[in-house]
Amino acid sequence: MKKFIQALTAIIVFSSAGQALAGAGHSHGVSEPISKEQAVQRASLIKQQLVTSQQISSTWTEVAGGNTEQRSTAGGNLWVVEYANPKAEDDNKGKLFVFLDEFGNPVGANHSGDL
Repeated sequence: MKKFIQALTAIIVFSSAGQALAGAGHSHGVSEPISKEQAVQRASLIKQQLVTSQQISSTWTEVAGGNTEQRSTAGGNLWVVEYANPKAEDDNKGKLFVFLDEFGNPVGANHSGDL
């Protein structure tokens, strides 16, 4: 679990690193919220990064996103993309939930669906 949290933290840090190095010709205006389809695409990239970093097993590679919903939290709206892996060895880890803020930035991922 410690490695999972470290990997997720690295994902968040690296996803914002490009913004810190941005040059001229960009906007500091309000970002547009992403669509449901964009949330699924970004969550898929995060899932693949978790597989690549060996935080989750390689059986998750071929698992497609299922239920995708937006949740309202005290910190704002979050996209939650749920994955179900029928090949999971542990029944408690048969689902993966990827959380993104409304602009597509990764917030977290876990097997419980609770944030």
